[in-house]
Amino acid sequence: KNSTSGGVVYVDHARHLTPLTLTYHATASRHLTTGRTDVVPPSTSVEVDSVYCPRCFSYCTAPPTSLGVCEKSTGGGLGGGCGSATSCKDCPICFCPVSVSIDAAPVSAEAGDDKQLLCHYLCGYCGWSSQECGVTSNASKLKKYQSSRKGDEDVANDWEKQRQEIIFEISRDLEHCLKQKVEQRNKHCDSLFSSIVEIFIKQEEEEER
Repeated sequence: KNSTSGGVVYVDHARHLTPLTLTYHATASRHLTTGRTDVVPPSTSVEVDSVYCPRCFSYCTAPPTSLGVCEKSTGGGLGGGCGSATSCKDCPICFCPVSVSIDAAPVSAEAGDDKQLLCHYLCGYCGWSSQECGVTSNASKLKKYQSSRKGDEDVANDWEKQRQEIIFEISRDLEHCLKQKVEQRNKHCDSLFSSIVEIFIKQEEEEER
């Protein structure tokens, strides 16, 4: 059908005039459908089948995601949720999601050949690491679990379970270290703000005198 503006519009199954760019052919109903939300009654209905965090792509239930909170921030751990001890974190440089990485720590001359493992946040986009600000956790206890255990299936499953528990504990320690750093920074900022306020109060008192 020709519209008054000279364009061509189509009538969907709910009798709404819609441009072709906003219509699609539904495979189930075999009817011309539109996704417009400014018409009554609506041509389509929307149902949420599943919800995921747009940053880490882990599955979440609808209530936390609707509030902009990933289920990783509410725990979950080994027993539920996304299975991680840490919540989604953004890189302070490029604001991309960071991941938890376990790498070999820089070896000092005193340590010799004994390499230590370090858990830290790592940005896969710009390469920023939380080692730069001292947010790390010791992951050396994971060294004995680096190779898979061969043998009976039950023994291998128990070995893997112990390994996952160690990773969960290390990630939790990293999260705790980050919280401590944030609390220390906030205390410093609060004390600095209080001192500035006291200076202004004293100046006002002197001006009144």
